[in-house]
Amino acid sequence: MECRSWCSDSAIHIVAKRQGSKRENRQLVARVAMAAALWHYAPNPKPWVTYVASDVHGPDCAPDSELVRSLLTGRFEVPPACQLLRSKANCTFLEVRWVRALARARGFRRIVALTHSYHVARAQRYFDEALPGVTVLPVDLRGLALTFRSPGQPKFYREIPLLVRQAQPGLPDLLRELVVEGLLRGLHALDPRGGLERRMADRVRPGPL
Repeated sequence: MECRSWCSDSAIHIVAKRQGSKRENRQLVARVAMAAALWHYAPNPKPWVTYVASDVHGPDCAPDSELVRSLLTGRFEVPPACQLLRSKANCTFLEVRWVRALARARGFRRIVALTHSYHVARAQRYFDEALPGVTVLPVDLRGLALTFRSPGQPKFYREIPLLVRQAQPGLPDLLRELVVEGLLRGLHALDPRGGLERRMADRVRPGPL
């Protein structure tokens, strides 16, 4: 299958979620599931599905890009020919720049990015600065309801609400994420070129492979 777009040249971008040594990365799985559902609902010719983060997970430090590839290809039936997966960025700032590079190289005219609600505002701000026109959607039940209006359903559709619900952070995790988001927004206000954020990411996340 050759992938070009559903309107013009288009892409669905899965925003990274670092889980460190945890065996499960429920938020990333939910983002992949929602991306796959969007892909299945899109008319032919299909959009690309992209992922560019260098994060790893679990005790064996398995690349998240391989998890994304396995989920897309196996569980969610998105053909490899429609996937653009890279292990390049270790923070949202760099991730947006890598998406911009892919967009320029492939001629994308429409991009939808998927992340969780606490991260939407910062991700949207970075895209607005670097690649205007990208729409960042929340991976939650409201976002799911707003997105899927077609009567057709992929085989795995019934799984998605459960995956999305299970991936919502509990109160302690949500408070931690909101504190981190506030800190990173403050860093970005001080340093719009992202040097502080990149140095901070280098301390806590693996760099590009």
